[in-house]
Amino acid sequence: MDPGSRPRTRRRSGSYQAADARRAAIVEAATRLFTEHGFHETSIARVAAEAGTSQTGLLHHFNGKDTLLLAVLRSKDVSWAAQFSDVNQGLRVLLGHVLEVIDEEAAASGLTRLFVTTAAAAATPGHPAAEYFDQRYRTMRENNAAAIRASIADGAIRADIDPVGLGRALVAVTDGLKMQWLLAPDFDLPGQCRSHFDDLLRGISVDGSGLEGRG
Repeated sequence: MDPGSRPRTRRRSGSYQAADARRAAIVEAATRLFTEHGFHETSIARVAAEAGTSQTGLLHHFNGKDTLLLAVLRSKDVSWAAQFSDVNQGLRVLLGHVLEVIDEEAAASGLTRLFVTTAAAAATPGHPAAEYFDQRYRTMRENNAAAIRASIADGAIRADIDPVGLGRALVAVTDGLKMQWLLAPDFDLPGQCRSHFDDLLRGISVDGSGLEGRG
């Protein structure tokens, strides 16, 4: 081995770590500014200043504001994804995790607004976030359906329930309630979702139990 190769490896590793740290700082700054002031009202220059870098430096990592928005959305999804990693625990457990996320969303209405408004805009053909949200909704539906199938297999949910249809409806209900809450936050969003999930489980579970199950 060339004796001079080791120092170069260390320098490369250090430069990668510095680049990762810079990207993380930019995403964190963008998340804060997009949440507080809105996506369209926030300039690339302002994000760069907030992150402690130049606009040229920011564009070295993200080639535009749309790319940066996708990085913000993905960074939050990563923090939630682990909660839905084991759908084999069934629908009751999955709905509990959904409620945990909704609690977080209700406490961070600016970020929730960013997700909801961007998802709506992504329905426009050619929108840069269209593919992201298509995949996101597909994953949510598939996770819901898998959890429902697991509960049917365990005998906890009636066998006549359609996992795909119910999985899709669960996404529609939660997103619909979030949209209504953002427009008029005059009701308890987590409480409304909890009540709906509890009523749903009582209607489809074999023993008629809700979110808490049978003691």
